[in-house]
Amino acid sequence: MDSSFRDSSGSADKDSADPNLVLTLVYFLTIAAVLIGTAIYFFVMARITDPEVRLMELITTQREVQHLIDNLSSQFDNFLRIPMRWKAMKPYYTHHMLSWLFILALFASTVVIVVSLALDLAEVARVSTLTYVASLNALFMTRQHLYYVRRTYLTYDAEHYLVLDTTRYESFKWSVFNVVQICILVIEFLQLLSFPVRDMVDSISLAKNPDGSKDSGDSGTAGLIIGIITMFANLSSRFFVIQFWFLFAVIALISLVMGVIHMHNRWRPHKPIALYWVKYLLPLANLFYLPMLVMLIGSASCVSKLGTKEFSGASSGLLRCNDPSINKPLYLALSLVAYTVGYMTLTAFVTSFDRIPIKGEIHYKSQGVAFLKNMAMLLSIDFLLVADSYGHIRSILSLIIILAMVCFNINTQPCFVVKINYWRTLGFCCILWVALIVTMLTNEDSTLQSTNVGGIAGAMVAGIVILLVLFIIVRLVNRKYLAGSASEEMNALVDGNNADIPLTQWDVQSIPSSSFYLPKPNPTTHAPISAKKSP
Repeated sequence: MDSSFRDSSGSADKDSADPNLVLTLVYFLTIAAVLIGTAIYFFVMARITDPEVRLMELITTQREVQHLIDNLSSQFDNFLRIPMRWKAMKPYYTHHMLSWLFILALFASTVVIVVSLALDLAEVARVSTLTYVASLNALFMTRQHLYYVRRTYLTYDAEHYLVLDTTRYESFKWSVFNVVQICILVIEFLQLLSFPVRDMVDSISLAKNPDGSKDSGDSGTAGLIIGIITMFANLSSRFFVIQFWFLFAVIALISLVMGVIHMHNRWRPHKPIALYWVKYLLPLANLFYLPMLVMLIGSASCVSKLGTKEFSGASSGLLRCNDPSINKPLYLALSLVAYTVGYMTLTAFVTSFDRIPIKGEIHYKSQGVAFLKNMAMLLSIDFLLVADSYGHIRSILSLIIILAMVCFNINTQPCFVVKINYWRTLGFCCILWVALIVTMLTNEDSTLQSTNVGGIAGAMVAGIVILLVLFIIVRLVNRKYLAGSASEEMNALVDGNNADIPLTQWDVQSIPSSSFYLPKPNPTTHAPISAKKSP
């Protein structure tokens, strides 16, 4: 690096020392507070719970965790075993052929990254980094979809998963567990919302400062607030190294612990390590899933753009890596390795917990968790790794990804609680509205130059308020309709005659067909339900 670059780096650090110091302290203090709070909560609950109840909870938890470990092992086994012969691919030709296509893209991009780093081809390294990360995510998503197809129809426990697919509750109870789940949903909403918001802030800053100089006004304040709320810390170069090695050490420790436990339980199956505590890590994994992986992607994005035209103002993406002491090949390679291990491990872990939920508890179907987590990662890849010169295409891709999340949430209902699915759809629609504004204004430099962050923020908030009002109205109307239907059914049952309540097409389709359910009646020949005395 030349002296001018070092001087600009030093001045940038001096200007942003205090905000980055605050952000760094908030980042690590938040992690420490969450870990300590989780440990204290489970310690206190273990002390105040009746011993017999506690024993039953431990037995149940051990069974659930064993089921989680079996699912986790099945996921990795399904990921690694890809047939090479055409006949062995039957009947999942599409999944296996796509898997091999993504594997070829993965190996090709790896070779190109190594060659480009050796020859110092910055632009080629940036493009190949995007190809590697996108191919890895596409490969894992394809194998995971095949895993769920096989699990639903070919496993010995198919009835268990059919019950999970058909279970649904209208509401939930207010408990500590549910409050934690709601807080995680709110944080996830803010994290996803931060991608288009930060992109808009960067576009405003670039439009007002076309020479690439840093905007220390509204854009800097907005970036600081976003980083604090979402835990996506925009750390300066001196803190970037600490954060990077901290995340790398966490990923390495997780992999080491999983490997040691697996080898010990295989070596001494008669004395396995008790793993009931694994269940307590699920809320933490869901909370830190996006921050950890986004930081690794941001690290790879920032390092891969060193030396390119996009690395202007010593800033790029969510992380800054403008320290001359940073070794680009080393940090890029370690970022990709850490992301590969962390993405596969965390995604498989948070999508392996399948149990029949307790009524009133906020819990999710693993298929829904898998799809939404992968879509969130695709959204982060889109905003962090797609070149700034393709900002409009990046915004359109984000619209497609968020729209897919909205449609999936409406159609699949990934949460067992209907109310949670409803308000989560509202959250995705708000993110879609913000992304739509970003798409419309991305290339409008004249409009961005004449406005400020407050004006665009006002338009975003106004749209979100309108969506909230519409959802509340629809919710109230729907609740009134359901209350009226329930009242009519109750009157019919009190009178002892429900002949006026015919079996509709919706009722017939909602009856699951399996070996332990009643067979589906024929809607064309089934007579209306009539009151009959049991023999």
